[in-house]
Amino acid sequence: MSFLLALIFSLSSNLDNFVIGLTYGVKNERIPLKANAIIAFITAFITYISMLGGKLITQLIPNHVSNELGSVIFILMGCWFIGSDLIKKQQQQQQKKHTVLNFKGAVMLGLLLSINNIGVGILGSITKLNITLVVTLTFVTGMFLTYAGNHIGHSVIGNIVGKYNDLISGSLLILLGILSLMFNF
Repeated sequence: MSFLLALIFSLSSNLDNFVIGLTYGVKNERIPLKANAIIAFITAFITYISMLGGKLITQLIPNHVSNELGSVIFILMGCWFIGSDLIKKQQQQQQKKHTVLNFKGAVMLGLLLSINNIGVGILGSITKLNITLVVTLTFVTGMFLTYAGNHIGHSVIGNIVGKYNDLISGSLLILLGILSLMFNF
């Protein structure tokens, strides 16, 4: 069960990678393997650091409370993602700008994509997810989702996932919270 929870965690925190890859794919621009690896490494590293921070927090919170607290926060974060997606859809105005992904751009993109991994990583630690497994899956899913998004481009599936990214990510976080409430690990 812990592998499934770690996978859901990694997917929910890396769906933005798919959207970024999709954005480049739509413009017929490829994200080189090196840039993709840089983005995935930074995201995994930030997740690792935040999970270590979460481990420190768990020392301050009694064991019997930390899993339930983390699970509830996952559910609340999922609801927040879904709510912000609905608000964003109402306010959205499409803006297009042409960008070229170089080393500096990959580093900046990796840092930006890892912002939501900070809070989620702390919560992952609080709910006792395996740090090594989560960081490894974060790297792998980050690489895969960026690659897949970049190669899907104009397809219907790519547009749907890109359009409903926050809704899907929020739903995955809610699922993760519910599963971690049901199963102690």
